[in-house]
Amino acid sequence: MIVGVTGGIGSGKSTVCKVFASYGALVIDADTVGHETVKDPDVIAELVTVFGSDILTESGELNRRELGRRAFASDVSKDQLNSVVWPPLRKRMRRQIEEALVDQPGRAVVLDAALLVERGDPKGICDVLVVVTAPEMARKARTAARLGISEEEIKARMKAQLPDIDKVRLADYVIENASSVEDVEMKATEVWQKIVSDASGCMN
Repeated sequence: MIVGVTGGIGSGKSTVCKVFASYGALVIDADTVGHETVKDPDVIAELVTVFGSDILTESGELNRRELGRRAFASDVSKDQLNSVVWPPLRKRMRRQIEEALVDQPGRAVVLDAALLVERGDPKGICDVLVVVTAPEMARKARTAARLGISEEEIKARMKAQLPDIDKVRLADYVIENASSVEDVEMKATEVWQKIVSDASGCMN
């Protein structure tokens, strides 16, 4: 079983995924896969072609902060970033999922990915889709604390993602993260139990 967990930046996807992992699920983090993807020399070369050599540090490494600033400046630049990074990133994710299912066929795999809905049909990858939502102010505060970027950059990244309502329409389960960490952990536990119960029912 492959469970996709998505939601806007700062919604609390990682917290939900940690709860799922505590019940034995293997979590594949799309951000981590993305970091690996943009280390690929071929991907870096394409990014430089699109965004210019200024996205590299003096040592020739990718300056992710500068890339993000440029990529989220407009819809066109965002689409350019996705056209370069998403295909190899998706390929890496699929390979990791396949390897996980080969190693432990009965283990649930959780895909933590912010752009599951934006990048196409999430059900093409996942059996179950969980959407995490949160108030905009809370999302901004969490993102600023985690990434240390400006409010303008946060707004640009939020604008680049679909509104919660569009993701919720496709969701099998929705977790609202509007209160405390303990509250969202409790909700995540309840949803995980439902996912496992529903999956067991389908197999009987």
